[in-house]
Amino acid sequence: MDLDSLKGKSKRVTAPAIDTINVPAGVRSVDDLITLLKEGDERERKKLRKALPFFVIAAVIFVIAFVAVIVPGGVSLNPSTLFLRGMLMILYVLIAVGVGMKLKGLAKIDYAEPVRSFLAKAEKRYAFGTTDFYVFAFSITLFLGYGAFFYISDVLRRYYEIELPLIGLIVTVLFFTLVYSFGFWATRKDWKKEKQDIWLQIRKMREELDFEESNGKA
Repeated sequence: MDLDSLKGKSKRVTAPAIDTINVPAGVRSVDDLITLLKEGDERERKKLRKALPFFVIAAVIFVIAFVAVIVPGGVSLNPSTLFLRGMLMILYVLIAVGVGMKLKGLAKIDYAEPVRSFLAKAEKRYAFGTTDFYVFAFSITLFLGYGAFFYISDVLRRYYEIELPLIGLIVTVLFFTLVYSFGFWATRKDWKKEKQDIWLQIRKMREELDFEESNGKA
């Protein structure tokens, strides 16, 4: 079954009631949903195109800053600062690569593929976080957390004569808690504004398809 076949069937399907309080009132067919998705995907592409140069430039700067201190005759830095620079270099390189890969994925979206796989991919694309995202975020957090703890503990020892590792751990946890809490709030606010309505409509359309198929088998 493809999107064209669903267009006619969706006009006569009455789906079970689901939460559509935030669903745009103008979305009543597959055509409307496809139009909404194309507009949303295009907005995402524009945002990523604007962000990509920044992350590429940042990655290049941190690569140069890191290489400058490890080449013979380079600037001498203490181990914690060197480690921090290396950590930031890897982070921004990964972000730049990730943004580039996401742009490439958006360019390959097929709006005419079979409806089930199309809706499943679209729902994952517009969901607030996925399993892959959380696994990646957790891995990066462990990596950054260790680096930040190493750097903060060294700063506390050198400038404040605080030798207790527990203090460095507490400061690191508080720092990450504040940063991640703000990031979560800002990201979810942006998701609700730009993607939640579309995600709800995708779920609604999948419910209609499931309802149609279950009635057809009955």
